[in-house]
This record gives sequence, structure tokens and C-alpha cells, in this order.
Amino acid sequence: MLDKYEVLRQVGEGGMATVYLGRHTTLGREVAIKVLHPHLSASERNRVRFAREARAIEHLDHEHVLRIYDYSGTETQDCYIVTEFVDGVTLQQLIAQTRRIPGEVVTLIALELADALGYAHDLSIIHRDLKPENVMVRRDGVVKLMDFGIARFLDEVNLTVTGALVGTAAYMSPEQALERVLDSRSDLFSLGTLLFHALTGQLPFSGNNPSIVLRNVIEGNRADVLDLAPDVSGTLAGLVDRLLATEPTERPESCSEVRAELLSALAEVNLDPKAPEWSIRSWVIDPEGYEERLREHLHGVLLESGTRCLEDNDHLGALRQFNRLLAIDEQNPEVLALVQSMHRDSPSQGNRLWWLAAVGGVGVAGLLTLALWPRPQVLPETSTPDSTLRAESAVVVEPPESPVEPTPEVPSPTPPPEAQPPSTAPPASTPPRAAAKAPRKPRANVPEAPPEAATPGTVSVLVDGAWAWISIDGDRVGKTGQIGRIELTPGRHTLQVENDYSLPWERTFEVSPGEHRPFEITLKPRPATLVIAGSGMEDCSAALNGSNRGPLRDVSSRLLVTNPRQPHTLQVSCPNGTVHSKKLAPLVPGKAVTVVLP
Repeated sequence: MLDKYEVLRQVGEGGMATVYLGRHTTLGREVAIKVLHPHLSASERNRVRFAREARAIEHLDHEHVLRIYDYSGTETQDCYIVTEFVDGVTLQQLIAQTRRIPGEVVTLIALELADALGYAHDLSIIHRDLKPENVMVRRDGVVKLMDFGIARFLDEVNLTVTGALVGTAAYMSPEQALERVLDSRSDLFSLGTLLFHALTGQLPFSGNNPSIVLRNVIEGNRADVLDLAPDVSGTLAGLVDRLLATEPTERPESCSEVRAELLSALAEVNLDPKAPEWSIRSWVIDPEGYEERLREHLHGVLLESGTRCLEDNDHLGALRQFNRLLAIDEQNPEVLALVQSMHRDSPSQGNRLWWLAAVGGVGVAGLLTLALWPRPQVLPETSTPDSTLRAESAVVVEPPESPVEPTPEVPSPTPPPEAQPPSTAPPASTPPRAAAKAPRKPRANVPEAPPEAATPGTVSVLVDGAWAWISIDGDRVGKTGQIGRIELTPGRHTLQVENDYSLPWERTFEVSPGEHRPFEITLKPRPATLVIAGSGMEDCSAALNGSNRGPLRDVSSRLLVTNPRQPHTLQVSCPNGTVHSKKLAPLVPGKAVTVVLP
């Protein structure tokens, strides 16, 4: 028993409390009882603080905020809070089970969280600890935000990131990490972190310890959503980027603004958030069926939208739609044919360069390859002797030499001259490089000590099942299998990996002093091309592996093959009833193969 509550069983435990399922002895109502760990409730001062925070939030009454029924007073030895019991799972558990939650489902969850946060913010209450563990999804799909006020209580009892808050460092806002005054926009940053995690399955800010995590939060060192999840709506990804802005003034002003952008992201794909078939409840009950219906829905909507953009001569808009569709279905024949037709409409080199500039920020390298490589060519392999590799690697590994000036010869003692103003010109014997640095104090005969070099970080690259050239910040440093760990100056760098048969891979990352960043990469093959030759074939239709590619005239008798490393079946059906079928061996990525039909 705990006061007037019967404790039935333990249902959870965290860094600050243990949660029990309980029952009110008079009302018979099931409740959740969260009891703080003894070290948090040991002093009377802490019990007073806890009661004050509980009183501040007990009046919160919103569909998506966990309802508080009761809390301990200052007279009891235990600090506890009694809330409604939620029959469901945390958002953290859902992310762990699914790894990534579909973008439209994340949008629906975000709508309910924005409603809950907006309600609290209007009452001048900040959550301070928004994270997936504090979001419950009930079995009927209703989202509940928990633990308002708990973070403020923990702050006041002087717990640091080495204690109970260590698990939340990755969700803190920069101003929270810097211990500045917080407002509602701090919660919006944490909401952006939560959405990033749900969409990509990864935290935006990571590191080997909480200090590195917080530094990355403060400096904004993270990947983009579309780099990790190219199938996400561009509108939703853009909203997450704004929520994660380092400066509060660059984030949305309020939850109302966030909610408007979330609704816009759903409207772009003709998805009604109130429709039962698209509800969170429908996804919770049958996630596989929901996601299959969603893929079919997005296929139709994105294809129609992209085609409409083409008709309006909005090629950039079309590429945005087709990029997302190819991220969902990378072998979609309709989109591949449309991309080919777009390229045929832009035959000049000038147009090609315009295309490259226009799609530079769109995101999916595969689509750029399809649009810009109608005739795949094998890139020439640069022949680099081992000695050159070692020399190039040394440029990356070795810190730059610091010039040491020669010590000038000390002259014989002479009477001191009259005091003269110090000259700004360097002595004649000083090397030109040193002339650019004025010493802090004019001290004769003492060489300037070289600056202390920062401890370098390291990076290693492993490419699954292939070799590849490795480049750092645009400079080629070696080849996988021939080069080990690469030392880098601390800071931001860009890693590029490529070979003759795969699409280029690129990632910008941060490395700290002494930190090692391993990368394990699976490269996607370059598309191959089938060239179909034969007389009178223009009106015949081609199908590859059972997927119809349309009349050969429309595709210039060329078929792009996005998965060249597997066997294929080509079938060509002509209007006179003739059907040509041919089994093809795996193709060489990036190369064109001619198939001659009778």
C-alpha cells in the first residue's frame, strides 16, 4: 500500500523513478504510480520542491497530456506522483521495434505532440525533457506526453549530465546545454531531435561521451534528414531542419506554426489526418498492411504530381517528386522512363550543366545518375603507384611543419644605443615566411616556439564487397585495402568514396581530438544500359523482369537497369504478335550492352 493506493506490480524503471501499476482503494480506478528513487526524495527541501512542481502541472487537462490525479505531500518519506495508466508503449520502444517509423505516421504523431506542447506553452509551462521515452502511444493510437515538470525538479537538485540526465543529453537544446534561460523554443528543438530520431532511426547528435554529444548539439554538427532517409517528404525534412536550428530565432515561433507545416506535408500527398484508414491507431494495429497501403498511395500521388510538374515545365519540382518515389521504389519503370524522356528534352551540354545545378540540393544520387548518364561510361581508373599513395596519405596524416628560424649570431657587447621606437619592419636576416607574423614582444635572439598541434582524430573506411578510392575534403588519400586509419585535424570534413562501377558516396562529418570515426559503407552499383537492336522494333514494347517499360520508340531502344548484378529476363512484344524473349546474364555496372533481336 502507498497511502490510499494499492500497489499491484512494477511496470517500469528509469534513471530517476520506478513506475508501478496501482489501484485507488476507494474508486477502484487503475493508476500509474511513479516513485522517485530514494536519493532524490531523501531531503525535506527536495520533497518541497517536488510538491511545488506537481502543483504547477496538476491542472494540465489535455487529450494528449498525461493526466495527474495525485502526488505526495511534504510529510511523506517518498516522492511520488499518481497519473492515469496508459495501456501502450513508449515511442522509444516503437523506434527500437521498427528502426524507422514511416514519415506520414511520424507527421501524425508530431501533430498530437505539437497540440500538447502548444497547450502547455500557452500556460507558460515548458517541458524541458522531451524525448521518446516521455511519449506514450496508447493501443488505440492516442499519443500522451508525460513528465512535465520533472526536468525542472531535477535541475534544481543539481543533477548533471553525469547523473540522471545523461540519457537526455542528445535531446537538449543548445541553450539548455549552455545553461541559459529557456523558453518554448527549447522544447521545439527537442521536438526536432525526436522527429529526426523517429524518421531516420538515428540520433542527430552523437558522440563517445555526453560532453561530445553536447558539443555537437551546441555547434549543430549533424547529418541532414534526407541524407539518411531520402524517402521522407521534403516539407517534413525541411521542418525538422528548422526545428534543429542552433539559434532559437531561426526556429519556428510556436507550435501553431509547426502544426501548420505538418498539415501542409500531409496535404501534399493527399492524406487526410482525420481519415480512419490513415490514423495512428490503424498503423499500431497493422503496421505492415498500413505501410503497404501507404506505399501504393504515395506511388500514385507522387507520380501524378511529378508528371504535372513536367507538363508545367517545372523540372526541379518533378525531380523532387521522382526522387522521393525512387527512394520508395528504386526500380519504378514509369519514373525511369519519365526521367529518360526529361533527358532527351535537354540534349545540349548547357542544359546538362543547368540540370546539375538545379538538382544539386534535391538529394538522391541515383536519380541524378539516371538523369545525367544516358550512355553509361566506365570511368578511367587512375593508376597510382604505391609510392604515390603513401605520399598522398602522408599529406593527410602528417601535421604541417612549423618553421624554426635560425638563431642569429650574438654580437660582441657594445655600449647600448639611444632608445629608439621599435621598428615594425622585420630584420633583414628573417625568412620571408616569418615576416607575416609579428611577435607579441620584441625579444632579440629568441626563436618563436612553434604552435602546439591539436591531437588529431582518425577515420577508417570499409566498403562492403568492393574496392573504392577514398577522398577527404576533395583530396584522394588512398584505396580501401591499402590504407588503414587516416589522421585528420579536428573539425568538419567531407568523406567521398567511389569506384568505377558504383554510384559516388559522400558524407560530411565531425571528428574530435583523439576520436575515431569508422565508416562501413555499401555502395550502390551504377545503372547498366540495355541497347536493343533489330529492324522494325520501334513499335514493339519491352518488359524487363516482368515490368513493362513501354514502346521502344519512347525509350530510344535503351533500357536502364538499376540492379545490374543479377540475371534478367528481357521480353519484347511486337504489334504483329511476335514475342522475343531472352535470358540475360548479370551486367557490368555502368556499361552498355547491346542485345540483337531477329
